[in-house]
Amino acid sequence: MENPRLPEIFDDVKLSVDPYMFLEPQRVLKKLKDMSVKEQVKDSTLVVRGPYKHIEDIYVNLSRLGRNKKTNGAHEARSSQYHRTSPRPKAARCTPAESAEIDAAVIHYIKEKHAAQLDQITRTGVDLQIGKKHVTFRPLNIEQRIVAQLARERFVTFYQKIATALQARTYSLNTTQRHSLLPMFPELLHSTAQGKHEITLTGNYLDLERFEQYLRSPPKTFPQKQTSHTDKVSRPITSPPALQNKPQDKDEICSICLEPLVNLQVKTLEKCKHTFCKDCLKEAFNIKPVCPMCGVIYGALKGTQPKGGKLQPTVTASHLPGYEKYGTIIIRYYIPSGIQGDEHPSPGEPYEGTSRIAYLPDSPEGRKVLKMLTQAFDQRLTFTIGRSSTTGKCNVVTWNDIHHKTSRDGGQTCYGYPDPDYLNRVQEELKAKGIY
Repeated sequence: MENPRLPEIFDDVKLSVDPYMFLEPQRVLKKLKDMSVKEQVKDSTLVVRGPYKHIEDIYVNLSRLGRNKKTNGAHEARSSQYHRTSPRPKAARCTPAESAEIDAAVIHYIKEKHAAQLDQITRTGVDLQIGKKHVTFRPLNIEQRIVAQLARERFVTFYQKIATALQARTYSLNTTQRHSLLPMFPELLHSTAQGKHEITLTGNYLDLERFEQYLRSPPKTFPQKQTSHTDKVSRPITSPPALQNKPQDKDEICSICLEPLVNLQVKTLEKCKHTFCKDCLKEAFNIKPVCPMCGVIYGALKGTQPKGGKLQPTVTASHLPGYEKYGTIIIRYYIPSGIQGDEHPSPGEPYEGTSRIAYLPDSPEGRKVLKMLTQAFDQRLTFTIGRSSTTGKCNVVTWNDIHHKTSRDGGQTCYGYPDPDYLNRVQEELKAKGIY
C-alpha cells in the first residue's frame, strides 16, 4: 500500500527573479514561462508563486544557469534581492530578540529546581526579565543584539525541554511517607494541597512514575524503618550483624532504596560501575534504561513521540551556505493528530499533530547525522506532546530536545546555515541519548 503523501507546510512561497542577472535572459524567461509564472512586476523582475517543493525546483534549475557578472548598480541591487528571496519559511528571517511566552507553573518549577541552568543564560551579557506571562531578553550592550537572540534560543530550548515533560500530581501521604520518600526525589517540587495529608508533586513525568512505583511497591524493610526529622535513614532491624558492624559508606547503600547492599542480591553496571539492588535496578530500568546515579544509558531509550509518524528524506542539487560542494538533504517529518496515551501529559485527550521540515548538507557527515536522526525518530525521541513555547497552545506535538535546522540560511540565530559546529553539536545531543 502506498504511503499517504505528506501535506504541504508552505503552500504559497514567492520567489523574485531578475532575468537580466543571467547571461541568457531569454532562456530564463522561457524556463519561467514553462514553470507557470503567475505575476510580473516592475523593473523586469518576475515573481513565481507556488508550493514550497515547486519553488525549490525552480530555484535549483535557475542556479545552474550562467550569471551575468557585468551588471550596473540597479541589477546588482536586484541580484541581492534574488539571493535573499531563496525559499525558506518567513519566520526564519533574523529579527531582534522577541519575548518568549511562559506558563507561571512551569517557570516557578524552573526557578526552584533549575536555577543554576537559568542563571547560565543570564551570564552572557543579557538582561533576562521574567514576568507573569513573558520573558524578555535585552542585551547589556545595545550594539550586540545577536547576544540576546542567542540567549532567547537557549532559553526556549531549555524551557521547552522542561515544559513538555512537566506534570503535577496530588497524593495522600502520611508523615512517615513524607519524611522517607520525598528526600529520595529532590527533583520533585512539593507543595501542600487542600487535604490534611495531601501533597502536590510537580516534576518530570518519569520521576513521578518512579515515585508512584515506590508507593505501590515499597522496599521490603520499609515498615520497619524509622526516620528522623533530619531525613537520615536508620538501619533496618533485620540487617545482618556483619552489615551492622560496618560503617555505612555511600558505596554500601543502594542509592535507590537506601538499604544496605547484600552481596548476593546486587548488580554492578558495566559502564559506570555503580552498584544497586538487583530488584531496585530492574524496576528503575523498566521506567528508563539509564544509571539512576550518573545517567549513563544502557540499552535503547524509548521516548513519548506519538506513534504513526513519517520521516521522509529527499536530496536536491542546491547547496547550503558553508557546504557549497554538496547538495541538500531535506527531511520531512509528519506526525498525525490523535489521542494521548498513558505516557503523555493528558491521557485520553486529543492532541494536534504537526509537519516539519529540516535541512542537512548531503556530505558524508550530513548523511551520518541523517542516519542518527532516523534512529532517534524510530525510538520516538524526536517529538513529544506538550505546550508550544511559541504559540502557548497545549496538547500539541513539539520538538523534543534534538536541534534541527529548519531554515536553509540565516545562520545559527535563525535556525539555519552557515553554522560550522552544528553537525558536531547534534551528534553530541544524539550520543547523549545512546545513538551513535
